[in-house]
Amino acid sequence: MNFYLTFAFLSFVNNKMPHPVYVKFPAIETLDLSGTSTIRQAVDKMVEAYLIQDPLGKFSYRILLPRNQKSTRDAKMIGLAFQGEFLLGLRRRNVVPNLREVRYIHDDHHYGWLLANPQMYEQFEREVV
Repeated sequence: MNFYLTFAFLSFVNNKMPHPVYVKFPAIETLDLSGTSTIRQAVDKMVEAYLIQDPLGKFSYRILLPRNQKSTRDAKMIGLAFQGEFLLGLRRRNVVPNLREVRYIHDDHHYGWLLANPQMYEQFEREVV
């Protein structure tokens, strides 16, 4: 794990400040999941995008989860539900995911979760470092 990934992970776990590097990651789209009611629509959109963009090596999405200073319970529940639905959606289409993820603090009100093709991360990290 390189320096930037280690820093991003530690920042997310320790609830410190936003991570300036991954906030600028070039995502196709950013989805703000404020509750479980928005998960199904977001998953359908992402599965379709994955089917089109992954063969080109250009799939990248940013998911924003609610950040509450007192509890991370909401973000964890929404994140787990989203992850399960997304993987199920890909399996229904007989697609094996080729994704890398980074979780980080996006801002004072959101956790960020990047899901992207591994080549996108490699290219981004070469440009940043």
